[in-house]
Amino acid sequence: MEFKIYTDGSSRMSKNSGGIGIVWIKDDKVIQEYSKGFKNATNNQMELIAIYIALRSIKKPIDSLEILSDSEYSIGVLTKPWKPKKNIELIAKIKKQIVETQKLVKEPIKWTHVDGHKDNEFNNRADFLATQASDMVL
Repeated sequence: MEFKIYTDGSSRMSKNSGGIGIVWIKDDKVIQEYSKGFKNATNNQMELIAIYIALRSIKKPIDSLEILSDSEYSIGVLTKPWKPKKNIELIAKIKKQIVETQKLVKEPIKWTHVDGHKDNEFNNRADFLATQASDMVL
């Protein structure tokens, strides 16, 4: 089984809220969607939390997994030798989850930066879910 997971985060500083959107893809079809709102959240935190939840969703062995995000920051701090100045504990938690998830994925997990300014159906959907969730936080 091969999966792609699109993740996105949103922050509404004026409302002091944030949200995440996640879209699971198998055979170029949406098989599941998830969104959740948060209080007191930054955009980077939301981007990272979306990735964390996506990784945790893998519970059984699969052949391949691709995580797609329009957050260059998130992919950079998780997969490249970037040194974060904030969100250090969250990033460490996600890196541990990457190791655990990789045990269930036959091939190395693939990380792809999606250009958020280009039209991409699944990235747009993850963005919509994240924005909607951040707007619904009371």
